[in-house]
Amino acid sequence: MRLKTKRFLVLSVALLLLGTLPPTVIGQQTLNDVKAERGLNDNDVLAAVKTFMPRGGRDEYFAFVGTGNSGTMLVYGIPSMRIYKYVGVFSPEPWQGYGFDDESMLMLKKGSSDNRINTYGDMRYPALSETNGKYNGKYLFYSDGANSRIALLGLDDFETKQVLQHPLFINCYPGVAVTQNNDYVIQSSQYPAPWDNKSTDIADFKSGVTFWKFHDQLEATESGHHIGRMLKEETFTLELPAYTLDFFDAGKAISDGYVVGIADKGDNNYIYIIDYKKLESATKSVVNEFTVVTLEAAIDANAVAFINIPAKALKVKVTPDGKYFITATDEALVFDFAKVKDAMTNGTFSGNADGNIPLIETNAVKHGSLALGTGVVDLTFDYRKNTAYSSVYDEKKIVRWNYVDLKKDGDISLSFKPGHLMIPQALSVEPHSNYLIATDKEALYDNYPNVGPVRPNFQHLIDISSNDMTDLYTMSLPQANIYGSVAVLRTIIKPIIRYETGTNTRTGEISRYKTVAGQEKIEREGNRVHIFGTMIRSHIVPEIVEVNEGDVVTFHLTNLERAEDETHGFTVDTYGKHGSFEPGKTASLTFVADRPGIFPFYCTEFCSALHLEMEGILLIKPKNYTGPGAGKEIALTEEELAGYKKNYEDKLVVIDATQDVINGVVQWLKDNNYQDYNYVNALVEDAVDQLGKAALAKEDFEKYASEGKWRDAFLWAEQYFQYQVKAADAGLRAKELLSIELENKK
Repeated sequence: MRLKTKRFLVLSVALLLLGTLPPTVIGQQTLNDVKAERGLNDNDVLAAVKTFMPRGGRDEYFAFVGTGNSGTMLVYGIPSMRIYKYVGVFSPEPWQGYGFDDESMLMLKKGSSDNRINTYGDMRYPALSETNGKYNGKYLFYSDGANSRIALLGLDDFETKQVLQHPLFINCYPGVAVTQNNDYVIQSSQYPAPWDNKSTDIADFKSGVTFWKFHDQLEATESGHHIGRMLKEETFTLELPAYTLDFFDAGKAISDGYVVGIADKGDNNYIYIIDYKKLESATKSVVNEFTVVTLEAAIDANAVAFINIPAKALKVKVTPDGKYFITATDEALVFDFAKVKDAMTNGTFSGNADGNIPLIETNAVKHGSLALGTGVVDLTFDYRKNTAYSSVYDEKKIVRWNYVDLKKDGDISLSFKPGHLMIPQALSVEPHSNYLIATDKEALYDNYPNVGPVRPNFQHLIDISSNDMTDLYTMSLPQANIYGSVAVLRTIIKPIIRYETGTNTRTGEISRYKTVAGQEKIEREGNRVHIFGTMIRSHIVPEIVEVNEGDVVTFHLTNLERAEDETHGFTVDTYGKHGSFEPGKTASLTFVADRPGIFPFYCTEFCSALHLEMEGILLIKPKNYTGPGAGKEIALTEEELAGYKKNYEDKLVVIDATQDVINGVVQWLKDNNYQDYNYVNALVEDAVDQLGKAALAKEDFEKYASEGKWRDAFLWAEQYFQYQVKAADAGLRAKELLSIELENKK
């Protein structure tokens, strides 16, 4: 041993002298070592510290961004810029079984006019739900530009809850806005087209703005699960002539009740203003079973007007106080909402645009303008009074400016061309951050690694906390074509950690297919087979399912877990079905058993050390099958019974040993006053709940053992053990957490 050590030391010294041995072989690197080795300066280190999130740390904000043509959503944190989750919205997403289990498939089919699942979506500018103009952390909305759909997501579990297809628009603008109390979710067309999806006559081309009525109508379930709904029957669309419509925003505070947006036709560029509260009482028509306010009715109600602008705007946004709306143009135009409202109220118009839409004199309602540079793409707002930021794409800079005084307050020069901008909560009445996010869609200027012709999009985190703004961090976003995003204080969102047992997560209701331990069963009617099963570490019940070729088979599965983060997946080999079952969730998977054979089904989500044992067998018997077991139950042999008896007796030994562990943990927790720590106490309650569920399993295995039914006795003993494992897991987590709490007190 000494000789080997000596040889290693001699070799190490030799390699070090030759410059081939990394310094870390002979000692830990210091901060200065790392800086020198990587060529970092103090500013680099400061930027890294500002974005570093230590283990167990929490980001200040949750941010949400649509992936454009992937039809999914990304959730990331600020300032760490860590990606937390992909969420399926308009496209199937297999990780969580979205578009693969029956419940999500049904939801997506309802969002299609021809009862199919679209596998593509174009989603860019989301909107968060609001109360009095403040983000309330409950819902998120998206528009699908490619398939004219609108989607609702619940932020208590980060799942899509509703997808609706627009019955009139062939094409939608891929962005939404909400009114300040979430009464309406606003969606517009983008490119004009006929509303009947049949006409080819250009005279039939139209545009429109839709006000989807939203109800946060259902009470929270026991698990705290809220489900709101957009109601088609209370929704209406404002008919407009054949304009191309672009970005829009909803008023707030003094401008509540108004929507402003971009409309273009040929060389004519406009801002449209809609008083949607007047539309509520305007004369209505019905087109394709959808309520419409015709253009004539809107004009008669004095509910719509245009403002002519000299150049096309890429964005128009309402300021946080609701007093102004501003264009993203090279020369920013700031309009005074009070003047616009007076002009509409008094009918002081200067003419008409196409379609006889009243025109408001531009200079009469303009607060002022400010030249910002060449190629302005976007603007957003700061918590500082009257402060805006504009991205000047062609000049590779972001300008900070005051939209009341119409003066520049500074800028930051960048190594890339900035596109869309986002400051957390900037489009609410409470902008809240020292951080600004800027998109970098070209990724050409910073020598990023080449990963082929299609490069990822990037977002830059910019520190705007001082007069000297700093580009801190570059975040790559794979599988995404990034446009706009929104962000909210993380503490505003209140995610649940489990569902009430048996929850259909798409509706928030208790599923009629809910199954609890001991009630698993297989029902057959003709060629229709329903399996009512349960999932719990590390067991799927029933384990063996026999059906016939040609049967229509549905697995209805309930995850009985109550511990945090104990998701189970489920798939049947070669049948293309996958489900994700979070604690308490019930979901179904249906398929036609069109291939005879033996097909394993198993958990696809690592769930415990016994994860690989969480499996079963689907036996599909060929048509006209006459082999063993056809039409009758096969009795177990004496040898098989003896084997099950031995398994049962062995399992009892394991059960006793596991109980000793549980008892030791329980005593330690009691000795250290676990009840004084809320989260620890919740885990202990979870553990006790699992042992309570085990009581029925114990009754069953003791009953079957007394009757000599060793196979059933073993299976129920195994079920009892699974509850023990769950209880032990929750208890050990509680012990670990309490140990940390006690250590921190020292």
